[in-house]
Amino acid sequence: MAVWRRRRARGYVWMADYVDSGGRRHRVSAPTRDAVDQLRAQKIAEQAQGSELLGDPELTVDQFAVSWLARLAGSDLKPSTVASYRRLYQHHISPALGPIRLRELRRVHVKELLNATRARVIIRASKAGEAPTRHTLSKDTVRLVRATLSTMLGEALDDELIKSNPASVPSRRRGRKGNGSLSAADRQKAIRPFSDEELARVLEAARLHDSACYPLFLLLARTGARPGEAFALKWSDFDFNRRKILIERGFSGGVLSTTKTDSVRTVDVSLELARALTTLYRRREVEALSAGSGEVTNFVFTNGAGNPLDISRIRKRFARAMKRAQVSGHRLYDLRHTFATSLLAKGAPITYVAAQLGHARPTTTLQHYARWLPQASVGFVDRLDENQPPFWHQFGTDRGFEGQSLPTSGRKPEEWRENLSEPSGIRTRDPVIKSHMLCHLS
Repeated sequence: MAVWRRRRARGYVWMADYVDSGGRRHRVSAPTRDAVDQLRAQKIAEQAQGSELLGDPELTVDQFAVSWLARLAGSDLKPSTVASYRRLYQHHISPALGPIRLRELRRVHVKELLNATRARVIIRASKAGEAPTRHTLSKDTVRLVRATLSTMLGEALDDELIKSNPASVPSRRRGRKGNGSLSAADRQKAIRPFSDEELARVLEAARLHDSACYPLFLLLARTGARPGEAFALKWSDFDFNRRKILIERGFSGGVLSTTKTDSVRTVDVSLELARALTTLYRRREVEALSAGSGEVTNFVFTNGAGNPLDISRIRKRFARAMKRAQVSGHRLYDLRHTFATSLLAKGAPITYVAAQLGHARPTTTLQHYARWLPQASVGFVDRLDENQPPFWHQFGTDRGFEGQSLPTSGRKPEEWRENLSEPSGIRTRDPVIKSHMLCHLS
């Protein structure tokens, strides 16, 4: 703990810091040294005294997790988010922290959990005759485990069952990453877009061998829509005249809800996608007439029974299309990444790409796809010289070159430098003066 002075707009103030019972550092300020000492002592005393905790002192982490997960089922969270919390808790958190009393949980327990999760090895069975493969969990999995635990303990803190949240990320020095966090480089490594050639081969394989899913794959690649958003599209969302699609809902965990960000957006439709969707609609009209109903189903993409698609089945069909195209190392969601990276590489404004993807801020798009922006070129700074006077006029006027462009032939570069060193032609050459600016000012 330390005390120091800091300059502010209205003068100097005294600053002090202290650490609470949860290990988090706080700062207080006051006009004088005595005042800041008293304020810090007051805060420390309040932390030591604390408020009386509620609930059963013997309540374990597992017991609280049961009630917490039950409450999530009736919350506004997406079903897929609730399912993710439940899966992460059961597979990673409960075996390590479940028996511990909730009030006795400390930050050291959280660190041990994250370290064990990072070092955990998963053995996956391979094909007959091949040895099983060993994999460690990704950094993103470690991050999600910490986030799940922090969210759960945040609820316990609000319920006044614990004094602090030991899984929250403490304030750290700038540039340092906490345990269980992802850097921008880590996020970009997780993005694996298709190359133009790979995407063309996969789409062609789907068109030839899986015509029912080809329009869906093409829509994901040409609009950047999330799979759940594409599954929820209705024919009324399409404006074929203006080539627009309204995206305002999505499937999450098999339940129809709002989009991931609870926002509504309109995306553009390419000519190739417009033709594919028009063909699909005409085919649906023929199918409806053959069935005797005469009405096309509301949802654009459905299974054979006319029901919404199942994401797991679509992923398997996409994997088969990649195998036929002899492409590997990608997943269905990479079609969204490919849409973004391809547009940026082709010079599309980042604000346009962000709007198409449904990002609330272009900075989110930049955070994920910065390295796919076109690389800088020296030609950009050369454009600044377009309205500038000739180079030699900045240092003096050469009688032989006045009003002419810089000579590039018929004279050696050494002669240019010799002439520029004596701009007026009347000053005595001084070997000490080697800078054109000094020569000009002499």
